[in-house]
Amino acid sequence: MSNISIGIRIPTNLHKRLEVYIAETHLTKTEVILNALAQYLGASEEIPLSHRAAALEARMLELKSLVKNTSSKNISAI
Repeated sequence: MSNISIGIRIPTNLHKRLEVYIAETHLTKTEVILNALAQYLGASEEIPLSHRAAALEARMLELKSLVKNTSSKNISAI
């Protein structure tokens, strides 16, 4: 499968959110945008399995972080 390069313009606030997400998940901009576009278009099965697995691992890390932060807040509230 050959790849095509495209350029897009996005609002500053959306770019900031993308940067934060990338920092938290350690995915590349390309991986995040490609996964989001495929999901939006209902074509997730067309994303290579290695990319889907990496995205799932990143989501798991994010969830673990959220659970850890929530648990810490609950313990400190006691």
